[in-house]
Amino acid sequence: MDIAGGRLAGPVVQLCWVVDDIPAAAQRWSAAVGAGPFHLAAHIEFDELTYRGAPATLDQSSAVGQWGAVQVELLQQHCTSPSGVTEMRAAGQLGGMQHATWFADDLDAERRRMRSLGFDEVMTARLPVMGGMRLAWFDTRPMLGCMAEVYEESARMRRFYGRIAAAADGWDGSEPLRSL
Repeated sequence: MDIAGGRLAGPVVQLCWVVDDIPAAAQRWSAAVGAGPFHLAAHIEFDELTYRGAPATLDQSSAVGQWGAVQVELLQQHCTSPSGVTEMRAAGQLGGMQHATWFADDLDAERRRMRSLGFDEVMTARLPVMGGMRLAWFDTRPMLGCMAEVYEESARMRRFYGRIAAAADGWDGSEPLRSL
């Protein structure tokens, strides 16, 4: 795939893995690589969710923690609705890296740019918990081997990222999964 005329992404701020059991995955990630502590957001509410351009529904939980300079998301989809998760995984195959995330100053411009580079838009949504911040997923598997998630630039989300990173600073490994 040729991406002449620019880079694929801004600086990556998050890497996401699909898991079938968030508490067990948080324990594994903490023990194996020292990532954490993970903060659980159960059954996240989305507004204006679309999948491949059509209205959609999704029931997912996520836990986010810090792994060095990058945030790690552990994502568990609780439903069988078509999504960027189910699209990447064969039936019964629930693990693996799902997406890489970056921020865009102008999400609409970034969506146009990504589509012009040949990447299909997979999902779009607003996050009420983040003041209605918008996001979009793209099928970047031919280039990255995973999806890409792009956040609309948001001071609120940047502060959230800062809180997650601060919780990891000096963390002793205890209580690897916490409620948000």
